[in-house]
Amino acid sequence: MKHSPHYPMKSTEGMVDYDRNSAAQQQIVNTQSARIRELVECLSPAGPEVTVVDYGCGPGSSAVEAVRPSIEVCRARFPDLPVSVVHADQPGNDWNALFELVYGTTGYQGEAGGIRTSAAVGTFYGQMVPANSVDMATCFAASHWLSRAVDVHLPGSIWFADAAGEARAQLWDQARQDWVAFLSRRADELRSGGHLLVATLGSVPEDDEINGTAASGRGIYRAIQVVAQSMADDGLIDAAILDNFVFALWFMTEIEARRPLEDDAVLSEAFDILEISVAPAPGNYRDVFGAFAGDPDEYAKRYRGYIRAFADSTLRKQLLEPSAKDAKDADKLADEFFDRLEELYRTETSKYAFELWHLLVVLKKT
Repeated sequence: MKHSPHYPMKSTEGMVDYDRNSAAQQQIVNTQSARIRELVECLSPAGPEVTVVDYGCGPGSSAVEAVRPSIEVCRARFPDLPVSVVHADQPGNDWNALFELVYGTTGYQGEAGGIRTSAAVGTFYGQMVPANSVDMATCFAASHWLSRAVDVHLPGSIWFADAAGEARAQLWDQARQDWVAFLSRRADELRSGGHLLVATLGSVPEDDEINGTAASGRGIYRAIQVVAQSMADDGLIDAAILDNFVFALWFMTEIEARRPLEDDAVLSEAFDILEISVAPAPGNYRDVFGAFAGDPDEYAKRYRGYIRAFADSTLRKQLLEPSAKDAKDADKLADEFFDRLEELYRTETSKYAFELWHLLVVLKKT
């Protein structure tokens, strides 16, 4: 959950120790390493260099691991061609932290010569690199963020999967438009024969669930709602603001991800579909931190760290700061929020477990 649409001055603001608390993001990257290698093995570069782009890279080590398989195959297959690695994200990404990792002891810059590293700064719902320039593109745990916050009235919930009626229609309309825009810009940027691999959080059919789908992270977002409501009930945050706050994201089902690629005339011509699937994450997909459930204190700390790493900036900008008197008061509200969240996980343990299904989209530019 790296790519936040709310554009604070620093998009990673509030991502407390993001690298240490990004286990789910790193897992998604690691599970696709072999697939990336296979795709790069199939490339026939047409330009003076091989260009690899990771969209929505974020500031952590997962950004390094996202491009490492491509680099290693390129150095073996095309030893005479320079490799251009482009890390693409919003202006507020913690670029210093990222490039310290790239050039650090575990970074890829120390492993082989002929690698040119650069940053593309902007939104991946628009063009980020030159047209017809990219050989291998990846996007991990980022494309589920919408391009903007959606103004919906949704009392009792702060996330898309529990929305119904007009609120759900508004959120889906934005999600669909954004997915088409994302794919369209990648169609512009990829060279013929280039590949795009998107791996993020998905949803699966479940008859007993609201709207007939079970979405990744449903426990986490319902825990956030419980805590936020408790603070509203105690007069610490504005109840009216809470009733109109929703995280601007959408975790797609396989059908939702596939439909534009088959029905949109431009996209169906631009891409061959190699795979679109939603599957349980490796390991304990019913509880990402289930290995720590026997130790309630550690279990609660893991959830606090993970949720604060991706959610703090959104909660501050859209919920806590509008309810606060000043910046100092917003900091106090944030600490109170995550103290309550940690206590909820300490006492309820697996009731709000982080379930995780991976959505995988693999495309080839025609």
